[in-house]
Amino acid sequence: MDISDIAMLEAITKYGSISKASEILHVTQPTLSRRLSRLESQLATSLFLRSSNGLSPTDHTKFIIESSEPIKTKIQSIERHIELMNTLEAGELRIGVGPIVEQLYFPYSILQLTNSPTSNLNITIRTEKSDDLKQLLLEGLVDIAVGPFEESSTREEYQIFPIASQPLMIATRAHHPLVEKYHGGRPIPLDELFSFPLIAPHIPQYMIDQMEALKDLNASRIICDNYSIIKDVVERSDQVTIGPSAIFSEEVANGKIVLTSLPVPIRWYAACIALASNACLPVIRRIIDVFREYDLPGTAL
Repeated sequence: MDISDIAMLEAITKYGSISKASEILHVTQPTLSRRLSRLESQLATSLFLRSSNGLSPTDHTKFIIESSEPIKTKIQSIERHIELMNTLEAGELRIGVGPIVEQLYFPYSILQLTNSPTSNLNITIRTEKSDDLKQLLLEGLVDIAVGPFEESSTREEYQIFPIASQPLMIATRAHHPLVEKYHGGRPIPLDELFSFPLIAPHIPQYMIDQMEALKDLNASRIICDNYSIIKDVVERSDQVTIGPSAIFSEEVANGKIVLTSLPVPIRWYAACIALASNACLPVIRRIIDVFREYDLPGTAL
């Protein structure tokens, strides 16, 4: 068997017809019929049941298709690795980013990646929460992920490159009751924080591990990963939120939002992660360098 045999079985299974499968695979119907007969002879079993409704896969065929997924994934990974080896000034680049990273680093990072006069890179950006980004990376749907990743929270298949770290802060409107009560930057007890309505993004597990009570933020009344919306809501209401200090720098400067410390110091981390097999490719290293070059206000690694 080879990978083309698997593609043939998948196409016939999907369409229930050799004629339709031959169109999709761009081969003639007699050629596909001969290939199927040869494979059935080689495996000494019937791969499809014939009926008036078309062809339906046998258990043998279902097993072959299901078992082939890791093989196809590996082949796709090899093909993508070769593509990335040739991608620096031209080609397709797929970047996955977390919501905070998207708003803190873009459009700076994109402009840096495309600032060469000879650059013909086509860049696709997907914004997802951290767990989804890692899965997209593992499935080969993004080439690099940039988000709230902490070293101990990544798997051995990945290589991690830290780019920033900031304290997690409570954010409220300027004249919020909590600000009036805890003036001077005194930490706000969590029971009082949670007595007010919350709007918050998904909280990564490594932050919850630092303070168990943060899991309540993942059950907040409004879950939102867009900080532009979050900040607008906070400015107009008694809603409270939480995030790294840099995300609120503009609103703090103009007096619209006030930051207050958590009772227990917690840090937000940002890092680039890539599959270990791709981490040393020039285009991946270039992305990492672009993110590392940008200094966030108050950032320390």
